[in-house]
Amino acid sequence: MASVCRPVRRGRISALLALCLASFVVVGCGVPLQDSAQALPPEVIPPPVVIPTETAIPTPSPSPTPTATDEPLVELVDFFFVQEDGLVPLVSDLSPPVDPQAVLDGLAAGPPIETGLRSVVVDPLTGSALVSAFVPTQGVVIPVADTTVAVSPAFSSLPSGEQVLLLGQVVLSLSTAGYATVSVVDEAGSPLAVPLPDGRLLDRPATALDYVTLIRSL
Repeated sequence: MASVCRPVRRGRISALLALCLASFVVVGCGVPLQDSAQALPPEVIPPPVVIPTETAIPTPSPSPTPTATDEPLVELVDFFFVQEDGLVPLVSDLSPPVDPQAVLDGLAAGPPIETGLRSVVVDPLTGSALVSAFVPTQGVVIPVADTTVAVSPAFSSLPSGEQVLLLGQVVLSLSTAGYATVSVVDEAGSPLAVPLPDGRLLDRPATALDYVTLIRSL
């Protein structure tokens, strides 16, 4: 019986030795067994992997197209002034938009002295303008025209030849400013029959053609 049990005991001892050896190997690997989780030291944590991204190449924006400096615009107007029994045009520039009163003011200012010309749109006795742009009030009906001018009562005191020259100054100058038809009224807005160079009376709005025979060269 003793000889039978001896091999069995020797086999158990071998199994125990193998188990102890396996435990020793696990402990000797440097992985300690702990009861709770512990934070890893910073030097153990590897830095995050940075994936390089492609850098976008900026597209150059188009440069603004240089523009020429805008210069003040002017409108050329022929102011007609008196030379003996006719009218001579003098080119002047006005800032647009050119309204009828601006043209009449230019005529009232007169020509340069060195030209020897004169203007009859101003009363030589009082220095006041004999004609002005007319703005109709409510209820006043005037002939249809591009613009309307009113003559003062002193206009009727002028000699007939001076009346024709005054009207020629006004109508021809306004026509070059873009006012092709001009209606003439008194200060109350009543239409007037105005004299023409040939002596006839005009009972409709005047045009440049009505006074073209007065034009002279300087």
